[in-house]
Amino acid sequence: MNRPLPLAAAALLLAASVPSQDVLAVKGGQVVTVSGPTIDDGVVLIENGRITKVAKAADVEIPWTAKVIDATGKVVMPTWVVAHSQAGQRGFNENMQNVPWLSVADAIDPAAIWFEDALRNGIGTIHVLPGNQTLLGGAGMVVRPYGRTVEDMAVAGNTGVKLSLLATGGGRLQQIRRLRRAIEDVREYVADFDRRKAEFEQEQAAGAIAADKTWDEQIDRTKRNAVDLVQKKARGWLYVPSAAELDEALRLSQQLDLVLVLGRNIDEGVPLLTKLAQPVVLDAELEYFETDDETQKERKLCTAKLLADAGVPFVLSIGDGGPTAYPWWQLGTCVRNGVDRQKAIEALTTVPAKLLGLADQVGAIAEGKLGNLQILTGDPLQATTWVETVVLEGAVAYERSKDPRLKLLFVEPKPAEPKPAGGDKAAEPPAPAPTPAPAPASTGTPDGGTGDGKPQDGGR
Repeated sequence: MNRPLPLAAAALLLAASVPSQDVLAVKGGQVVTVSGPTIDDGVVLIENGRITKVAKAADVEIPWTAKVIDATGKVVMPTWVVAHSQAGQRGFNENMQNVPWLSVADAIDPAAIWFEDALRNGIGTIHVLPGNQTLLGGAGMVVRPYGRTVEDMAVAGNTGVKLSLLATGGGRLQQIRRLRRAIEDVREYVADFDRRKAEFEQEQAAGAIAADKTWDEQIDRTKRNAVDLVQKKARGWLYVPSAAELDEALRLSQQLDLVLVLGRNIDEGVPLLTKLAQPVVLDAELEYFETDDETQKERKLCTAKLLADAGVPFVLSIGDGGPTAYPWWQLGTCVRNGVDRQKAIEALTTVPAKLLGLADQVGAIAEGKLGNLQILTGDPLQATTWVETVVLEGAVAYERSKDPRLKLLFVEPKPAEPKPAGGDKAAEPPAPAPTPAPAPASTGTPDGGTGDGKPQDGGR
């Protein structure tokens, strides 16, 4: 189901901050559409930020006004979509856990290196949310990793409320009680608000209140996001650190519209996850080891493989450092553990796009979608493949050949100047002749005397 983003205002894509090329044609050696067949020697035509044609080069007439990117021999794909990320924020201040009125827009740092790396790695859409140590932690935001300000980066705001079952003090049961109490407080507030509004309308109907007077009380601004959550007008993104919290997560899922953001050690709870109607978000650490209590032997587990075998749809995450920060690493880890290649690629494209309510905008190369493309030098699952160019909404947002950080990192040393024949000594200039010491001043005879046969003072 292509579910729209919660809140009407959040569903609208904001104006593109990337200066779009009116007409752009990308000629690829291989166009991987993800949602359809792969096209060899294909062309993607983009006009005013949106894809208007995807076909074989022989079937596309490129306008003479178009800017053409020749990606012959390369792979053209949609940019990656990340459904959940805590990176790119100015630190995490989670001392006050129950703060649903906050927005992550106030914490996003456009200058964060993580966004720069994301663009360099072909990521075009990122859902940024508050951290996993929150209780009710505020609203998330979908951004593109490009722009000088948060407004420039914005794609959609108020994309749901972050919740967490991570025990931050007092243990797991206490965290569950806190979250239940916080949600119940919101329900009680809504019930009281509705009761007072109904009483107002009854008194007005009875003539106790003037007919021209209207109910002007509004939902408390600090509770608006939480009210939308309990009324299922907004989606919740619930962090579930381990299988031990899954029972409570499933109970809450029956009351709220929730997406489960899983921790790493979730293998024992896989049978429970088959009851969910939504894809789950995987931890960036896909592989981990467990020791058998009886044999004391270690075994390697891959969460993506376990869920794929159980038929549970999932989306992949991108870490904020190390190998898990690379999309090719996540995809390669899935395939290496036996996950179908197409399913792995969809977990970073079409599935997260659908989960965010943006399936008609991003995640695949198709007519009508935004012109968000990445041009790679080879197979996207290979570590030796580089992202050469990123196009966002029809405009070039990144070119590896012009990447200033890579230029600084891979600068070639200047060649040494050739030495003249004869060795180093021949290159040395001749030493200057020593300057003779000045003769001592004298007022007497040439032998330094005073004319009476005695030397001057200080003479030797």
